[in-house]
Amino acid sequence: MPSPPRRPSRSVRVPGRVNRPVRLGHQSTGSFFVPYAERSANGDEPSPYPHGPVIPPRKPEGAGATDPGTDDAAEASPAGASTPDSGSAGPRRAETHPAGAGQPGPDRLPRRTPGSSRAAPGSPRAPARRPAAEPTWGMVLATTFRLWAKRRLENPWWRALLALVLAAIIFFAGALTATLTRGSATSGSAVRQGTIHRGGAALAAVALARTQAAAWVAQQVNPDEVIGCDPIMCTALEAARIQANRLLVLGPSLPDPLGSEILLDTATLRSQFGDRLETVYAPVSLAAFGSGAAHVEVRFVAPGGAHAYQAELARDAAARKAAGTEMLRSRSVHASPAASRQLAAGRVDTRLLVMLVTLAHNHPVDIISFGANQAGASPGVPLRYAEITGAPGPGSTPAASVMTLRRFLSAQQPPYRPSIVAVTTASRRTVLRVGYPAPSLPGLLGTHG
Repeated sequence: MPSPPRRPSRSVRVPGRVNRPVRLGHQSTGSFFVPYAERSANGDEPSPYPHGPVIPPRKPEGAGATDPGTDDAAEASPAGASTPDSGSAGPRRAETHPAGAGQPGPDRLPRRTPGSSRAAPGSPRAPARRPAAEPTWGMVLATTFRLWAKRRLENPWWRALLALVLAAIIFFAGALTATLTRGSATSGSAVRQGTIHRGGAALAAVALARTQAAAWVAQQVNPDEVIGCDPIMCTALEAARIQANRLLVLGPSLPDPLGSEILLDTATLRSQFGDRLETVYAPVSLAAFGSGAAHVEVRFVAPGGAHAYQAELARDAAARKAAGTEMLRSRSVHASPAASRQLAAGRVDTRLLVMLVTLAHNHPVDIISFGANQAGASPGVPLRYAEITGAPGPGSTPAASVMTLRRFLSAQQPPYRPSIVAVTTASRRTVLRVGYPAPSLPGLLGTHG
């Protein structure tokens, strides 16, 4: 009996699956209505459209992890076998492999790692893990260097060379540090020594100027004068054997230096009284010592103020000039050319003029010089010293001796009794140096001389 003609087979392409022909001619219509949960693994292709997500059963608290061997057993089961899935609601369909295939087909499920959960068909997928941030250039360089050093250090020759390089670097760094430290210490020591030297030199200059001023005051100033000074200067004056009862300490609390007759103008008093020392209280300088911050001046305090004293000093200078000119006309007074000019200019102290006139009336006198004032004295300050000796009298009268002149001068009464010192000149001639203490006393000759 001839076989009936075979109906041509048609191939159906399922979306999302491998294009594999599926023969529908020999299938019965009843196989299309088998429930999804009851469908056995018979090698047929599953429907690409699942009936819905499979909800896994809730595991009781404290249940252990899923046995990783279950999935492996299911995947390794032969065709036609089914393995129950602990994470699905119904029996799991066994995976099939085409006949004659050596490797699993592309529609085989991926191998699940132990401890991980298998997503049911239709269930929402877990979010993708965010890629890690790109490493920075610093990390790349550090990793590159670490790997390079690791490869190099495996070689013993590289390790020996690295040790030598490190030792050389440490040695040169230590030598450089020692050199710089020694140089900085030397320069710092030089700077400190220079600073100490300059500071010590400045202090020495101040001390020297104060000592010289104190010695000059002790020798040249009238012992009856009250001396105004700052505390340090007063200490220097006491060291020069000046009585403490003559010293008036001018502290910062005093508003003016009034009460003193001689004033030691130091940097301390200049900062305390300013320009008033010269313009108001003490307009005349008798002597000066030192310079800068060490400058010290010995000043005469004008009782009636600077303007009144300057006017009185001008009148006294005119009277001295007239008295000097009168002396030069006397035959008992002999003077050198320099001394004659000083007498005519009125530069000689009034007390010295009166003493010389009195001496010439008894013993002819020869005036060799009137000396000079101390450095720093104000212009117009009278000359208080003279070098004199005896001169021949009229006719054949011999010159008086030095001893005769000394006795006569020593018999004078203050304020005309001078200080007398016998000195030898460059021409080996013995003369008397006579003088009077500072300050000069104006007004002794009167307005008419």
